Amino acid sequence: MENKFIRRDALQKRKARENETPNQRETRLAKQRGSRQQKRARKDAEEREACVTRDKEHKRVKLAAEINEQREKCLSYYRERRNYLKNIQNITDQDLNSQRQQPQQKSQDSGTDGADGAEIHVAADALSESD
Repeated sequence: MENKFIRRDALQKRKARENETPNQRETRLAKQRGSRQQKRARKDAEEREACVTRDKEHKRVKLAAEINEQREKCLSYYRERRNYLKNIQNITDQDLNSQRQQPQQKSQDSGTDGADGAEIHVAADALSESD
């Protein structure tokens, strides 16, 4: 974040606003409203129209930029989420495949000779426990 310096008079005004009573606040706001009305009254119709069109253009440009940024942000979140879900699905599939293969291996091992099958079965169990 940038270091911003606050002018002394601005700081004094802020402190005064923080410590003002409700009556003081109302008088300050009424004074501000009056000065704004006078400023508007001094402007002619062409100036007002120019300000309105300029403000609308700024708002349109800002909104278009925000929409593009939001769209990119949403797309990136969508892509991340899709990849995350794919990874979870792949991991789940791998776990299920390994669980399916283990009973098949055990059934194949039991179909061989008695003594040799027992040794292979014990060796397979030892390998699976070491993982």
